[in-house]
Amino acid sequence: MFIKNYNKFLESKSGKLYEYGCVMVYLDMPNWESITSYIDEEDLYKPENKRYGLETEPHLTVLYGLHSDVNDEDVLNVFKGVKSSDIQLDILGIDIFENKQFDVVKMNVKSETLNHLNAELRKLPHTSDYPDYKPHITIAYLLPGRGKKYIEPDYKFKFNQVKKVIYSKANGQKIEMEIN
Repeated sequence: MFIKNYNKFLESKSGKLYEYGCVMVYLDMPNWESITSYIDEEDLYKPENKRYGLETEPHLTVLYGLHSDVNDEDVLNVFKGVKSSDIQLDILGIDIFENKQFDVVKMNVKSETLNHLNAELRKLPHTSDYPDYKPHITIAYLLPGRGKKYIEPDYKFKFNQVKKVIYSKANGQKIEMEIN
């Protein structure tokens, strides 16, 4: 694993502070635009906050909820020795989850390696409202009630093109780790 920008932190796009830190695996999906292209523009949830609408950077959250006092080195050590080929992702259909604000269209993912990485990160001080880890790749945020037409349980494939890991700290700083 090659650690990029370990001593030099990247500024967050918004500069916003968060309550907790988050570790995400970013994916190299050359067909991402074709995956998102079937979402109707009129269905998109697009408030002023640009983090909604179509997802432009395919990723999986490994763990959200890391406390601000977590040592960076401890987070990085969880990924020590992990290679892109170690992270096998089984895409198990397209589904949604709904709330009052929006519907989220997502790919369900099964990955023993991600489950292991999540379990290791959970050993660090964190807060989580979700006791079970359910990895997924968000495709889009939609207006409430618009997601059901995008459910595709038979959309399945295997994938292992992990590009990088980003530890986004609660203070807005980011540590980027390339995975080879």
